[in-house]
This record gives sequence, C-alpha cells and structure tokens, in this order.
Amino acid sequence: MTTSPVLEPVHRPEDGELVGHVSAGDAVTDDGRWTAHAVFGAPLRTVGTREEAVSFLRTRGLALLADRWTYTPADGEPRTAWLVEARPGAVVVRFGYDPASVPLTGPELARLTPA
Repeated sequence: MTTSPVLEPVHRPEDGELVGHVSAGDAVTDDGRWTAHAVFGAPLRTVGTREEAVSFLRTRGLALLADRWTYTPADGEPRTAWLVEARPGAVVVRFGYDPASVPLTGPELARLTPA
C-alpha cells in the first residue's frame, strides 16, 4: 500500500504567496531526500535537502506553471496541456489548440507531469 506524501506548504517571504509544497523522504527507501511539488501537488524535482527544495520552489515554482505539461489519460495517448488555473488539489487545463478548459482533481492530477 502506498501513501501520499505529507506536503508542507512553501510561501514567498515577500508577500506570502503559496509557491508550492515540499515533502520529505521516500516511503520505500527513506533516503532523506526532499521533493518539491507544484502548488497543486505534482512532484517537480527531488533534491538532497529541505533548503534546496524550498529554494527551488521560491525561484522556479510559480514560473513552471506557465510551461507546457503532459496529461496521460488512463485510456489514451499523452496530450500536451497548458495550465489555466492552479490551486491546491486542482488545476484547470487546456489541451493543444482546443479552447475548452478542463478541470482536473483527485487521481487525475497524478496523470499531469511537466513536459
């Protein structure tokens, strides 16, 4: 049985803006590494220390939301996605040139990864 990591919020000191979350270790290896997560919880980068993960989020966390992402549905091919809105536990995306926005929550968020 796998458990979700405990996410600790990280804020910018200047204005208190949420820039992402960090989580400690790996439930299987407990290797002492830290993972930086996007505002909505997607893992972005694993580093050696909590300080490195926090620094990464404060410098790159919000900027990465503007990059291209990949969504892989359970029953289909990976699709290019752009984030329209991101908040803890949810995002709204657009796929390719389709103007329709699609909300993603829950297990669907695990299918969204940086491109």
